[in-house]
Amino acid sequence: KGLEWRFVVVAGVQEGLWPDLRRRGSLLEADRIGRDGLAEPLTPGALLAEERRLFYVAATRARDRLVVTAVKAPAEDGDQPSRFLAELGAEPKDVPGRPRRPLAVSALVAELRATTVDPDASPALRDAAAHRLASLAALTDEEGQALVPAAHPDRWWGLFEPTRSTVPLRDRDQPVSLSPSALENLATTCSLQWFLGREVKAAAPATAAQGFGNVVHVLADEVASGRTPADLDVLMARLDSVWDALAFDAPWKSAQEKAHARVALERFLQWHVMDRGGRTPAASEHGFDVTLEAGEYEVRIRGSMDRVETDEHGRAYVVDFKTGKSAPTRDEVAHHPQLAVYQLAVREGALDEVFDGHRPEPGGAELVQLRQAAPKKEGGDALPKVQAQEPLEGEWVGDLLATAAGRVLDERFTPTTGQHCANCAFRASCSAQPEGRQIVE
Repeated sequence: KGLEWRFVVVAGVQEGLWPDLRRRGSLLEADRIGRDGLAEPLTPGALLAEERRLFYVAATRARDRLVVTAVKAPAEDGDQPSRFLAELGAEPKDVPGRPRRPLAVSALVAELRATTVDPDASPALRDAAAHRLASLAALTDEEGQALVPAAHPDRWWGLFEPTRSTVPLRDRDQPVSLSPSALENLATTCSLQWFLGREVKAAAPATAAQGFGNVVHVLADEVASGRTPADLDVLMARLDSVWDALAFDAPWKSAQEKAHARVALERFLQWHVMDRGGRTPAASEHGFDVTLEAGEYEVRIRGSMDRVETDEHGRAYVVDFKTGKSAPTRDEVAHHPQLAVYQLAVREGALDEVFDGHRPEPGGAELVQLRQAAPKKEGGDALPKVQAQEPLEGEWVGDLLATAAGRVLDERFTPTTGQHCANCAFRASCSAQPEGRQIVE
């Protein structure tokens, strides 16, 4: 109020928004408090007059040109123009259809950019679009800050060729170091996710779910090693001592997850004391470091096996405890990369010291899903779901290792879509997803 401009636009003059005849103020009606006490609330007629005065002030800010816009829906119960349009003294002009682009600066910049590289556009039109972009890019405020920074080519994604570092990611003269869990991510799931999470270290900090898994693994190791008795009350007391250190979104979530942890520990204890086909414990949380031949590459595998057991034939059997909410299918377990790498590591001497210098044959491996109940015919809710992998056959594991090593050394980290995308932290940087496609297009 009190200011004027040559050109003024009053947009969105819709019935229900202008005039807005709803009661003013809050639930406590503080707007009624006056110098002489409580005033009477405004009547609908007084509100309408106030709204009309405000519209008059807005419309009279223009010295030369005034544009008033509104939307009219085809249906009577849809958006309708304000009654004030009829009071302007000019017949409103109907413009059917939708505008070809949103009436915003960002949409204008996008259209101009597209026009500059449109092969079907005339040279004169492309040149005009480029000049308009230059004009927008040159606009600044009183402090010299760009008003339309997106108009400048320096702010355009995907304009330059991909860069390459002069220093390779890994030394080709040295074995490629990988962990068993990384192999699945790198070779069969998504190599870009592996690169951003493992190499760039851009993965999100540890979550409560990871803390859940770490606690259960530690307690399972203590029971296996004999440091803690196989007693649920003792394990729950140990759990209570560290549980509050885990970060949960809400107290109810903490209580819920603690109940799940109790069930997982109950299943672990039942599994721990049951007859597992004559297998006997040999080691727990056993670390290993072996170098394997994989085609033309050497791959150094370092990791830790949750449980190693000896079967009735003297072979080494590897157990991996899982605390996730999902499990692979039977076919996926048969070619589960992590279990297969464990078995391959056994062949290469990862368990020689556990077996008194003797190199055992791998007798298979299994996933023990502590969060998930076994089928009814295998024990039901009291026991965990067990997914076994037979002793290795064929060269498919070596092929996986060679594929993974080749991708690392050649720095080929292309995205692969699948179920893993649902919980991926890098969707906004992934060219295979709509959120990240703008980086390269």
